[in-house]
Amino acid sequence: MKTLVVMMKDLRLIARDRSALLFILLVPIVVIMVVAETQAEKSKNIVFAVVNEDRGPVASALIKVFRDHLDVRLVDRATAEQWVAVEDKAAAAIVLPRGMSKRYLGEKPSTIELLTDPARWKDLAAIKVILLLADRETASLADPFHEDLITIKEKSLTGTRLLFSSLEQHIPGFSLMFVLFTLVFSVSIGLREEEVWGTSSRLAVAPASRASIIGGKLLARVVLGVGQLLLLLVFGHFVFGLTLGESPLALLLVSVAIVFSMGAFSIIVAAIAHTREQIIPAGMSVVFILAAVGGLWWPFYDQPRWMQMIGWGAMTSWSMRAIQDVILRNKSVLEIWRALAILTGYGIVCFAIGLRLFHYGRSQRS
Repeated sequence: MKTLVVMMKDLRLIARDRSALLFILLVPIVVIMVVAETQAEKSKNIVFAVVNEDRGPVASALIKVFRDHLDVRLVDRATAEQWVAVEDKAAAAIVLPRGMSKRYLGEKPSTIELLTDPARWKDLAAIKVILLLADRETASLADPFHEDLITIKEKSLTGTRLLFSSLEQHIPGFSLMFVLFTLVFSVSIGLREEEVWGTSSRLAVAPASRASIIGGKLLARVVLGVGQLLLLLVFGHFVFGLTLGESPLALLLVSVAIVFSMGAFSIIVAAIAHTREQIIPAGMSVVFILAAVGGLWWPFYDQPRWMQMIGWGAMTSWSMRAIQDVILRNKSVLEIWRALAILTGYGIVCFAIGLRLFHYGRSQRS
């Protein structure tokens, strides 16, 4: 009987913290929905740029087959290269050369260029499967692959490697997730424990601004977070052969910008979670949602379009893109300046918001 009384008392206490209860009930539904949407087979969402310089019957037959399976966009060569190499709109573009149909009908060989971004390995693998299907489905029209009259030559526009594995996605992605996990909980719990210990009361009257105090604490977490992220990436390099790019400086600057943005965002979490009891559900919710929509668990481009639109508002998507630009696409500091600026700006804005929301001693006053 006493056990039941204690149980009812604890249930009433749990029900009072409606914010924590909402996180516990709602977030798993959101994460399950995101996982289900992402893992569904949607090859028709894969953008495939086609440069039709031939405009003959063989090219028309191929394009018809491509459209049955992919989101085909007819563009010129300059636009196709821009989409693949710079704007990340397409994993690959195929160039159907001028005179291909005429040479095929005359039983003369032709070469088709496949311009690729191998870093988008999953979409690229699906495209190559569609190219194989085209061999069979165009047989009754004009089989361009018959007797090797047409060969496909792949050319990477973003690096020297043509092949990547899922490890290039999973190692950086999970590394970023664990860094985010560490920052959210260490910053939030660290700030709230100061209230329990009474340190916050002394800091509130200390001859230093709140920005200086919280900024100093943030910088300490940034140093530790950068060390953790680099350690995980180096571990992946030596143990699993993960490439780290050609610019150590770019990797370092990207790591600093990523950790700074995540650490500054963690201050907002600490401000929203008024008690230590709220930190666990709030922190877990933030980490799981940002990891899911930011492409840390799976390729960002593999997500539905609506989820990608949401994901570009999260620092995790820009973090993953910046890491992949450095380690997979071998980009230099000058080539990743946009991602560095966005991550740094994201961190500054989050720090300003967190500074305005977080006040020492608030939990004690409430």
